[in-house]
Amino acid sequence: MKERSAHTTVVLSDSLLSSGVEGVHPLFDEEMIRRAFARVDGLLDEGGLWAAHEALRALSRREGLLAQRCYLRSLPASTVDVLVYLYFRHLDRRLLAAGPTLH
Repeated sequence: MKERSAHTTVVLSDSLLSSGVEGVHPLFDEEMIRRAFARVDGLLDEGGLWAAHEALRALSRREGLLAQRCYLRSLPASTVDVLVYLYFRHLDRRLLAAGPTLH
């Protein structure tokens, strides 16, 4: 897998990413997240990344969270799994770049 391909796939709205940093993931339900991390290893090939990229482009054209969640439910599970994985990977990078948080 090319690192660049996976990175360019993740382009979500800033409000979704900000919520994700806070631990709230409104786009994905618990079952989607659980399934994705159980299965993702075999899905990160060029075809899986391309399908996720195309799905992300279509997702960005949906207005509102409800429409986006409905669209996600219409996708093949393997594509959703890759999207979930890339979303969390992007959140991890964002958190690391921000540095430590004082509580």
